[in-house]
Amino acid sequence: MMSPRLAAIRNLAFRQPRRFQPPEKGEVIVNEGRRYFMGKEVGKGGFGIVYECTDDWGNALVAKILLPHDQSYRQVRCNWQEELRKLLVLRHPGITFVYDAFEHKDTFYLIIERCNFALTKLITRRGVDADRWIPYVARDILQALDYIHASGYVHKDLHPGNVFVTETRRRRLLLKEPVWSFKVGDLGLTRLESDIRVFQTLLADWMRPPEAFDPEEYGAVGRHVDIYQTGLLLLALLLKEIPYFTREEILGGIPQALAAKHESRFGPIIAKALRRHVEWRTQTALEFWREISAVAGDLS
Repeated sequence: MMSPRLAAIRNLAFRQPRRFQPPEKGEVIVNEGRRYFMGKEVGKGGFGIVYECTDDWGNALVAKILLPHDQSYRQVRCNWQEELRKLLVLRHPGITFVYDAFEHKDTFYLIIERCNFALTKLITRRGVDADRWIPYVARDILQALDYIHASGYVHKDLHPGNVFVTETRRRRLLLKEPVWSFKVGDLGLTRLESDIRVFQTLLADWMRPPEAFDPEEYGAVGRHVDIYQTGLLLLALLLKEIPYFTREEILGGIPQALAAKHESRFGPIIAKALRRHVEWRTQTALEFWREISAVAGDLS
């Protein structure tokens, strides 16, 4: 059943566009009595601008503001409704949580939990022991993907800037050591698997699996895109840098070869997820996790 909030959003009549007005630092945005205190701009992508903000409870949040670009008011509104629908449907601890969504001054807001930093920072941090981190990163990402896939969706935009690291602190016995978890975010490109249209939506060639270039040779485009991209994320952790592969390198199997020859105990598992042909690749997120956990041992 559709939620009352989503039903209300869908029933609103489209209006003619006015002027897109992004918030200013220090501005207080009010929606149905809830106040959001806007902070600095912290990110910008193809779909919008992200600002830090807090609410009356002091929760650390971000406001994602959808950009109009060359689109009409109606098109931007449709994009906003679609992303909101997915965020409301795909509620899972491993997916960034949406607190609120509203329109303010002809500008569309998504209020989402704020994480500490993107996975990019961990990948490029000096002294990181990849073999130590890979099981924890993989468990959280693959668990979220398992839920997304079970719901009939494919994320297909998994890159280090779309996986977020969040910190909580244990309070038992007054100990406050940080506990890190990893969350999948930015569902802007997520689609139902039956309507994936990967060629029109993947933004960077280095993220594309071989089947996105040549499905007749490598297999149909589907949820295996996410398996491949998770393999790329874990390979980046091994390499301590983001690997920007060319089309020729992808079709030549270079990502798989780099993982296979790496000295890490997880190298062969990651290489399997990066196989060029869909039928020979790791088939599910759960299978991927089982193979990693069998090598990792006890993570408690």
